[in-house]
Amino acid sequence: MIIVRTLLLFCLSLAVGGKSSAVQSDTRQPAKKVMQSAAFDEGDTTPFLGDEPDDVVKVKSTNFAGLPLALPDGRLMLWATANVNGRQFAIAVLSKDNGDTWSEPVNLFEFPAKEKAQWSGGASLVDDKGYIHLFGLEYYQFDFKDRSKSKSHLWHGRSRDGGKTWDAVQDVPFGYEYTGSSNNAFQTRGRRLFAPVSALSNRKVGVWVSVCPYSDDNGATWKLPEQEVAINTGATDWYESGAVEPVGIELKDGRLWLLPRSQDGFHWESFSEDHGKTWSPARHTRFISNQSAMAILRLRDGRLLLLWNNCGAEGLKPIHWGNAERAVLAAAISHDEGKRWKGYREVARVTSNTSVGYPYATLMRDGRVLLNASGFIATIDPEFINAESSSEDFAHGVRRWSTLASEGVSAVADSHGGVVKVLRLIKPKADVTSAACLNFPFGRKGAITVALRIEPRFQGAHLTLSDHYDLPGLPRDGSFPIRITNQGRIEVNGSGGSWLPTPGDLLLGKWHELKLTWDCANHEALLELDGIEIGRLRQYICTDGVCYLRIRSTAPATDEAGLLIRFVRVKVTAL
Repeated sequence: MIIVRTLLLFCLSLAVGGKSSAVQSDTRQPAKKVMQSAAFDEGDTTPFLGDEPDDVVKVKSTNFAGLPLALPDGRLMLWATANVNGRQFAIAVLSKDNGDTWSEPVNLFEFPAKEKAQWSGGASLVDDKGYIHLFGLEYYQFDFKDRSKSKSHLWHGRSRDGGKTWDAVQDVPFGYEYTGSSNNAFQTRGRRLFAPVSALSNRKVGVWVSVCPYSDDNGATWKLPEQEVAINTGATDWYESGAVEPVGIELKDGRLWLLPRSQDGFHWESFSEDHGKTWSPARHTRFISNQSAMAILRLRDGRLLLLWNNCGAEGLKPIHWGNAERAVLAAAISHDEGKRWKGYREVARVTSNTSVGYPYATLMRDGRVLLNASGFIATIDPEFINAESSSEDFAHGVRRWSTLASEGVSAVADSHGGVVKVLRLIKPKADVTSAACLNFPFGRKGAITVALRIEPRFQGAHLTLSDHYDLPGLPRDGSFPIRITNQGRIEVNGSGGSWLPTPGDLLLGKWHELKLTWDCANHEALLELDGIEIGRLRQYICTDGVCYLRIRSTAPATDEAGLLIRFVRVKVTAL
């Protein structure tokens, strides 16, 4: 739900009782390196993200889960709001060394004492003059019966001297009385500042609208938007419909690009060619939407980086749907202003009934990206997102794989020789799924090769490719579904969902290489077994490309034999 999500998931605030821990000091903590390579012991279930240990590194040098911002002098800031004995403050920790060490919390400024107001954090930016801008919600209430009684404003704080002093907090007008988000702020080459928000309107369908209040004087004053962006999507509950939680950026051709989320499975987009005065009719993007916001920023070399939850929304006991839809956070890079995207790589993933979403990101001085996603603080080397190939040999166990809501997936010693570890998939419990999925570089065309072996008394398995994450145990046929019967016969999905046998058979106790060469542009794939063609598949679910492999046991009860996987190799040949 938009309202609860706004307050609980991404508006970071701290409750502090007694003496405030937000003190005016810059005392350093003992040095702790942020970029620490993980220890790959068998009991470590921490997700392995990226291709190399330093591609995605969790920040361990501070416990302060604030929103990230790179300051004009090169320092990093994580900031949040705090309630100290009934007084509300913006507080922060600071780093001078790219996050290796951080200060103790410091007070930035105090919020006005307004009865019933709850102040929370949101977007931030540094403008062309070096002014620091912070935004967030001044929340009062939400009324499910009478939306006109709902009240939540957008606040703005500004520092013109690098954070030493702050102007008085002001409200940013957006034309309505309630907003549930502050996810993004940006400045154009013409120096105009924008603070996109979603607003609760009086519409009957698509009640949330996206609006972009702006400032032409570096945030001293703000003006109402001249046009809103609306989407006619509905939902079971009226308060979950419309153009919600927008983020925006200026493109190199001068257009503004706005990306709101919706409730119909995809993010939407709208463009402005007149500096935000008017906006084009909204349309779908290619990006999955699970009802949570994106983040977008420009890298030092001009490429665009996009972060979003590339997830389906359905849960599977014991994983609640609200957590399932935010089980992974993906990143993609565009070299051509959003026309084509590389990567779709996981930069965050959960291993329990929690979620990771609502990304806030800033570009660090060393070219890495500092990310906060639901309190997961990490630095990212964006270069790994450019990779067009990947290889899995289980040197890190199964930490590259998601096994949420599943049992029976492990890395074991290869008793048949050749490598140190292999993936073993069995089904130890009849009423619990056994499945795993692996993220790889997104491609419209490419090839994936899986070395696998079925053991005596194997009870069957299902393999498929997809363009997004779903809980691996869900019965999804995906784009190119393949089934292996308990006799080792390989079957492909035919018309109407029927299964058609191929001339390919896996022999018990023998290693085989199964290769699928996909072409999403032509909606087809070639299937080979040990170098011999055994079938051609039509794309069952038509997507622009694929970036996930899912493997699931189809045993009707238990399967203690299962299958083994020695390696997975992927090569993308077209984006």
